[in-house]
Amino acid sequence: MLCSLLLCAGRGGRVAAAHGDVPEYLATAYHMVHDQLYSGRKLSRPPEASLGREPAYPLLLAGLMLADPGFAQFGPTCVTADDACPARTYRTASLANLALIELAGLAMFLLGRLVCGTPAGGLVASVYLLLNMTANKGWADLMSDRLAVALLALAMLALACAWRGRRMSQWALTGAAFAALTLTKALFFPFCVLAWVAASAIGRRRALAGAGAVALSYAVIVGGWAARNAAVSGEWRLTDSRSGIALSTREVFDGMTPAQYAASFVYWTRGFGPGLARHLFVPDTVAPFDLDRPGGFYDRGQNGYARKVNALRQAGHLDYWAAVKIVDAGVVQAICRRWVAYLITMPPLIYRGLWEDEFILLGLPCLVVAVWRAWRGRDWLVLLLLSTGVFNLLAYAAVSLNIPRYQLTALPAIALGVGWVLTHHSARQHAVAVPV
Repeated sequence: MLCSLLLCAGRGGRVAAAHGDVPEYLATAYHMVHDQLYSGRKLSRPPEASLGREPAYPLLLAGLMLADPGFAQFGPTCVTADDACPARTYRTASLANLALIELAGLAMFLLGRLVCGTPAGGLVASVYLLLNMTANKGWADLMSDRLAVALLALAMLALACAWRGRRMSQWALTGAAFAALTLTKALFFPFCVLAWVAASAIGRRRALAGAGAVALSYAVIVGGWAARNAAVSGEWRLTDSRSGIALSTREVFDGMTPAQYAASFVYWTRGFGPGLARHLFVPDTVAPFDLDRPGGFYDRGQNGYARKVNALRQAGHLDYWAAVKIVDAGVVQAICRRWVAYLITMPPLIYRGLWEDEFILLGLPCLVVAVWRAWRGRDWLVLLLLSTGVFNLLAYAAVSLNIPRYQLTALPAIALGVGWVLTHHSARQHAVAVPV
């Protein structure tokens, strides 16, 4: 862990307080501290309870604001520009992100040791995550990804312990851990439901009781948040309209030309990709991939969504949620009409997300081999743990533009897969040699 801290120390970057998703996380935490309500709206007075992003990371930031006098100085003017407030304002929150990386590494060591049967398996899994500098760079910025990775690693560890111990309290803790993950990354809601169904299908009576405890714990926490949102907005949602925006940014790629399809694999390669794509393809082919390009894929998908909602509200005199439902339905219909193009564009979008992993050329083959071995050996625990990464790799490509940082939550499963593949044979030999 000391090596990881030293390597990460110089690669934290700066807090982009006025850009991306950071202002919304900070604004939500600010309202929680100063107004005792949850609001995803920008910092404005008077505040109003509303839907917003998933609540777990803003809750963590709010706790840090209460604990740290420096971070407590954060105010509305801080999000007007990245340097509007001193960098030291965010120091505690940034260091908390670094601590979450280390916590995830510790959880992976314990998980790998438990699953692989030897300390070596835990060490490989932990090192894979902790020394993954491409994934761990930029830890200082106030985004929810570090919390999500730590929670997923802890949830996987809780699942493995419950699977072995089979105590109701352990199963309930597993449900709570996955609920916390869902309230950090709502995309894991369908995974948790599908995993519960699969576990119930393969389990025996004792396992079914455990699955019930998981479901109850999960439903109370996640359902409680959905009920709160329904009371505020009339909509049973975990977040605001983020899912529709994400799907809109995915749908625009169904219209890629054959040249753009070929260029996407080059452009989305880490490092030299964009420069090589501009050298190999004409400007009109490559330009739409630029995130800042007016009329590009991102602009049409992300910003175009809001434009459609606003236009529909003005033309039809609809309220916000009615307009959102119509626009969302239109996006889904567009995907269904071009379902062949949708399936064809999955590979490049999956490819795009892979490069957040420094060791993906090792990790992806090991994940595939580990899934295959677990399936053939009917090792349902390992298969269930690895499925978190498989789901992550596929789901983000299916419902979003799948920028690389979205695949940070695939790392725990990939790291476990590497540890399992590299040490599982020796673990089995060790198990045979131990006298009963």
